[in-house]
Amino acid sequence: MMMMGATTTRTTTSKTPLFFVKKKRTDLKIVQLSRSRRRKLPPPPKSVLKTNSPPQEEEKRSSITKAKNSKDAFKLETNEIALYDTTLRDGAQQVGMSLTLDDKLAVSKRLKEIGVRFIEGGYPGSNPKDAKYFEVEANNAREMSSQSNSGSSKNSSYTDAADVSNKNKNKNVNNNTNTFISAFGMTRRKGVSVEQDAGLQAMLDCPAPVACIVAKAWDEQCEKVLEVTLEENLQLIEESVAYLIENGKDVIVDAEHFYDGYNANPEYALKCLKTAANAGAKAIALCDTNGGMMPWDVEAITRIVVESLGDTMIGVHMHNDGGLAVANSIAGVRAGATMVQGCFNGYGERTGNADLVVIAANLALKMGKKVVPDGELAKLTECARTIAKICRQDILARQPYVGPDAFAHKGGLHVAALKKMPMSYNHILPELVGNSARSVVSELSGRGNVLDAAYKTGREVSGDMAKKVLAQIKSLESKGFILEDAGASVDILFQRAASDYEAPFNVVEFTVHSGSTSFGVVAKEEDDDDGNSDSGSGSSDSNSSNNGNGTNRNRAPSEGYKEGSFSSNQAIVKIDTFLTKNMETRLSVAEGNGPVDALAKALRSALRDDFPQLDGISLSDYKVDLLSQGGTTAAVTRVTIDFVDSATDLRWRTVGAHSSIIEASFRALVDGLEYGIERCADGCVVDFETN
Repeated sequence: MMMMGATTTRTTTSKTPLFFVKKKRTDLKIVQLSRSRRRKLPPPPKSVLKTNSPPQEEEKRSSITKAKNSKDAFKLETNEIALYDTTLRDGAQQVGMSLTLDDKLAVSKRLKEIGVRFIEGGYPGSNPKDAKYFEVEANNAREMSSQSNSGSSKNSSYTDAADVSNKNKNKNVNNNTNTFISAFGMTRRKGVSVEQDAGLQAMLDCPAPVACIVAKAWDEQCEKVLEVTLEENLQLIEESVAYLIENGKDVIVDAEHFYDGYNANPEYALKCLKTAANAGAKAIALCDTNGGMMPWDVEAITRIVVESLGDTMIGVHMHNDGGLAVANSIAGVRAGATMVQGCFNGYGERTGNADLVVIAANLALKMGKKVVPDGELAKLTECARTIAKICRQDILARQPYVGPDAFAHKGGLHVAALKKMPMSYNHILPELVGNSARSVVSELSGRGNVLDAAYKTGREVSGDMAKKVLAQIKSLESKGFILEDAGASVDILFQRAASDYEAPFNVVEFTVHSGSTSFGVVAKEEDDDDGNSDSGSGSSDSNSSNNGNGTNRNRAPSEGYKEGSFSSNQAIVKIDTFLTKNMETRLSVAEGNGPVDALAKALRSALRDDFPQLDGISLSDYKVDLLSQGGTTAAVTRVTIDFVDSATDLRWRTVGAHSSIIEASFRALVDGLEYGIERCADGCVVDFETN
């Protein structure tokens, strides 16, 4: 039987022994359900018939489809793999991740720019936000089509609710035109006709050109979860796919629990796929929904499916419960799959979905596959980090290819080798994915690390200076400092090691006084059943005694805050400033919301007259770590402070360590302000000439 859908090019490798497969059936033939066998459906109400919809609604539904008719979403180039991103739907199910409409549009915009083939925008039948997303994307497609027809530049930017203000200034942004928006749904419910199924109607109302529906492919799930017979499940698949196609949609079927279903009943699992293909599905994604498959199993089963379904595009959709989602996706491609579903940065429920970022890099750089348009792979790091920021998620420092530490080197021998041979300790050139190699300084570093760190800050240091700074780094780290991510603290060491450097100021001494009147023992009054206070004079029951002052001595006092209590934090800082040849000594006093805040205010007050640029420097983060294994109050405390200059958005980090949290904080604070003064927004320098 001729399959509906576009022909894709695959490279099929030789078969491997299938020791784990219960049954190997490649000769199954599934006959499409005849119309006479389909359940007789009553005529649907006129209100749900698509032919009765107003013309403007029909135009709205088909707007994206019309805009995309110039290119077949399922027609791939030789050696091309289609990336299907489901960050906006499956990824949004991650605990602690919630996307607004603007977030979804911003993520979608970035995915389109890098050239992801399919973007699953959401579930149109589930919430108004997803429905609005598809509406905005339809408007985007119409506008882009209009610009193209009027002869405007192909590189005109997409316009959406998240970026209207940038419409005119982003004209040169490259927006690839090979991205297709997909809506997610499911097969019709049992006992409900396709015309009357609310989920399918929502997908028809949605203007997305591609409809991805999930279908059961595990016999046990059909009977116990859907509570349908195996034959009824095939009818759900066949009728739902056919109905969407009849109404102008390109259909992808996600075969849920396919691999588990195949291991349980290979004949029926394949029958579900063939039913979908015979009904006209353009692509079928094989899902490891529980995330527990092994790569060799995935490869062998996927190869059977590819050989059984002929021209229908086969994809894979992996979850990461076993930590193998990326490996399983690669195994699927080795077996002939030409679509990979996943989420940027591996977002998703439980342990996440397959990380589409890592998959794309592996396919392109290790397997020679085409996954994004030419030149876009070099933007992968920026894209991954931008999407993480939009989703308000921290990018994983050790994330392969795109993490800040993916090409970071700490050992001195490694850094020395990399200078001679960049690939000596890197599996690829990091620039291929838009990342960069870096060395970090620590107690494990060699002189090469220090020289490299100095070079990146524009400093020329001698071997002797590098040796001196390295000795200081090792000494500080032995006391609890961690300098590998505190670049400003390291830079300050270089500054202070230079023979011609004069510090802008020097702290002579500081004092902090913290007091509080808030703590104490408070005896709270209690009312009796008649509303009378039991602490006043008067009678008491036989089980109580009174001390003569009206207080019940048998009732234990409770701890609390005294009325009218207050706390005070006062700091005195004495500094010497060296803005001119004549040293000036200043004494400053300040109060603050805590001892560290009081110190910061006193220090700024003493420096502000000479260094007004400090007004634009603020603390963006303050972190405290306890270093003692025993967790005692005498433990060494490490304090890390992040600073930002509001005028330039320059950011830097310093670190301090001491048994006193106040002194640890003050050390990090002094280093941070000194660094900021030397690199202030107005380019100031410490001038020792006379005014």
